[in-house]
Amino acid sequence: MSNLESQPEETLCAAGPGRAGEVEILEPREVPLGGLRGMPVRRTLPQRGRSLIGAWCFLDHYGPDDVAETGGMQVRAHPHTGLQTASWLFTGTIEHRDSAGNHAMVRPGELNLMTAGSGISHSERSTQDTSVLHGAQLWIALPKRARGIAKRFDHYVPPVATGDGYAARVFLGSLLGEHSPVETHTPLVGAELTLEPHSALSLTVDPAHEHGVLVDTGAVTFAPGGSAGTELVAEDLGFAAAGCSEFLLTAGPEGARVLLIGGEPFEDELVMWWNFIGGSHEEVAAARDAWQATIASSESGTVAADDRYGLPDDEPEPPLPAPVLPTARLLPRSKLGPLPATTDTLATTASAGPISPRSSTPSFEEATVSEASEQIRVVHEPEAPRYAIYVGDTLAGFADYRVTARGDSRAFVHTEVDPEFGGRGLAGTLVTEALADTRAAGMRIVPYCPYVSAWLKKHPEYEEIVDWPNV
Repeated sequence: MSNLESQPEETLCAAGPGRAGEVEILEPREVPLGGLRGMPVRRTLPQRGRSLIGAWCFLDHYGPDDVAETGGMQVRAHPHTGLQTASWLFTGTIEHRDSAGNHAMVRPGELNLMTAGSGISHSERSTQDTSVLHGAQLWIALPKRARGIAKRFDHYVPPVATGDGYAARVFLGSLLGEHSPVETHTPLVGAELTLEPHSALSLTVDPAHEHGVLVDTGAVTFAPGGSAGTELVAEDLGFAAAGCSEFLLTAGPEGARVLLIGGEPFEDELVMWWNFIGGSHEEVAAARDAWQATIASSESGTVAADDRYGLPDDEPEPPLPAPVLPTARLLPRSKLGPLPATTDTLATTASAGPISPRSSTPSFEEATVSEASEQIRVVHEPEAPRYAIYVGDTLAGFADYRVTARGDSRAFVHTEVDPEFGGRGLAGTLVTEALADTRAAGMRIVPYCPYVSAWLKKHPEYEEIVDWPNV
């Protein structure tokens, strides 16, 4: 899967802090895959406070989506460097083509692992017979010693291991006496676990690994190292630091399906931007330039056999161009600390009203809506859940939120305004109305979205109802 954000954030991937026996809950932000009206995905990794779990550096969780409504997954050929992509489906089928000559169908319960090495390109499209698409896309960072290896593709169908109240598919590493033969370049584990209602599963795990539990359906109590446990609900990712050799997962009354991922804390610090991972800003910039050169060669019909990326065969559409690289370099950070305040933390908010993508101090009042003849409406759409802003009858943008588990707060995760309506102050209008309505409803505000966070810092009158996330 490609990161289709038009202004992707440059992230320094590094191991983060954690205490053995405790569970940290990571909540996702919603990202439209392919633009404002594209298929929505819930992105849980990377986050500012935690960019890695072992070598797992990216996690998109999506569906179940009605393909007739969203259009499904339609991702043109795009590049990757320095990583492996792991595709895991619950429902539907995706057609995969890559520049190493592989053409495969991604189906539920089957691992498709693509190794980029120094460069590969691939496309992903849901098949015509897919009506519902539901799954996860994960990226695995390659250590420095493996970033230049040859591109390859592995397909593996793990057997279903069953026991008292559970079924398991171990697609990477070892768990529950099952072992995957698929090669990884750092110690990893990956498995789908399905639990019956109220069942409890005790897992013996490698204490040198840190782990994450992503809840797809239902709810579980995640108890590492004999702790009392923490409840995780659908879409939550629970993180447990290294140091525990045993986990207990207890399902709620509806049962649960989860993905368990883990690995040894990653030693290398890596820069990740768009679909590239490298050891420095310069490596990422060189990878982008090489991809743009591949596109230029394809337009003239002269892609060389030794091209760094190459292109898949029989592609019906031209490849995706890379976004413009940020002008500012990523500033280093400690493995145990947050990003510096001077880093461009607004880069993940696409075209949000008057914000400049290079500005770290947005002005919310400098641009106003001047077209009095056009009706501007902010509408609360709790079924989404989101606040939407309309210009006439046209959807111009939205602010997505999630009601937190305790039910008294709205966690705002993403704000976006269609570039067609940019520069008119719509993002400021949208957020102003959304937060005022949330306060009027007696609910608290959790600002994960950078735009909402910056707005709140300029409006201290909201401070008493804000729960700042630990990111």
